[in-house]
Amino acid sequence: MPAYKDLQDMVRKAIEAEMREMEEMVETMSKQIREVMENESYLTPLYTEVWKEREVIYVVDVPRLRDETIYVKVNDQTLEFSCVDSNGLKYKLRIRIPSELKGCNVKVSRVRGRVTLKLVKEES
Repeated sequence: MPAYKDLQDMVRKAIEAEMREMEEMVETMSKQIREVMENESYLTPLYTEVWKEREVIYVVDVPRLRDETIYVKVNDQTLEFSCVDSNGLKYKLRIRIPSELKGCNVKVSRVRGRVTLKLVKEES
């Protein structure tokens, strides 16, 4: 086989590897930009964190809160809270869950524009 053929294959493979890397980089950056644009349309509510023996309580303050819009989701490491007030403003809060409370139960209650999120460590 001629030497130029081997060189041509080597260059083609290097170019293909660079193109794959560039495509992955563009995809990652696009995802980050989408997340920033999505989060930019939300306000971050004020909240207070209270630690007790086997639980953490978050009191989230949202004036004129619409009850039906409250959304709470717990992953392994994060607690996501979102809601909408009566003026149509969207609120979103993402809190990192302490490692000692992984696998905890969440109890949600609401009193006059304040939402209480109680993370209780399960007994094992």
